[in-house]
Amino acid sequence: MEVSSHLQVIEIGSSAATSYCARLFADFGADVRKIEPPEGDPLRRSEPTTTGGQSAWFAFLNFNKSSVVIDAAAPQASRRLAALIQDCDILIDGRDVDPADCPFIDLPLISKRHPRLICLQGSWFGRNGPYAGLTATDSTVRALAGLVRLVGPVEGPPMHAPDFQTGILAGLWGFIAAASSVISQTHGSGGRSWLLNIFESSLAPSEYFIAEAFARGDVMRRVG
Repeated sequence: MEVSSHLQVIEIGSSAATSYCARLFADFGADVRKIEPPEGDPLRRSEPTTTGGQSAWFAFLNFNKSSVVIDAAAPQASRRLAALIQDCDILIDGRDVDPADCPFIDLPLISKRHPRLICLQGSWFGRNGPYAGLTATDSTVRALAGLVRLVGPVEGPPMHAPDFQTGILAGLWGFIAAASSVISQTHGSGGRSWLLNIFESSLAPSEYFIAEAFARGDVMRRVG
């Protein structure tokens, strides 16, 4: 699919949600460049691993992308990264989840110089509210959102699923938001900024079950 072949995307920071969002753009033909430190993105060390010692999850989340290595301690690292962002169409930012040794950038200044830039910033709980600024894990968010109760045997406690379920859900929501901004751009609009809240993204699938339980007492249970 080459519908996004005219787009250049820069991905910074480390987050399953933002990585999956960027991967979807790559799947549709966009030129996606992932900024990594010399030691590599932290997700490269996530399990499970292949027989060759590579992270299977990293391979899945970053299919069709290219990597650009920038050492944050190197001279002009920030200027080099800023130049890459100023030349791209979309910035996908996972630094609030894990900065992954990303060089400092003055994002408001870059946005001022590049008014057509579309920026998507991911975080666990957003910028406002009682959980703002807190760190979490996929399992923590899944438990808070109520999704963990759906995994496991019919009779017995819920089970931990070792995957990036919340990251995949949030990445899809982020892709929809950023892609809608691209459509808006074709009609002469400027860039847009989005805050991707991983927790709120995980609440969305629960809305139907909550409404059913409230209206009819129909409580969804584990199916094994």
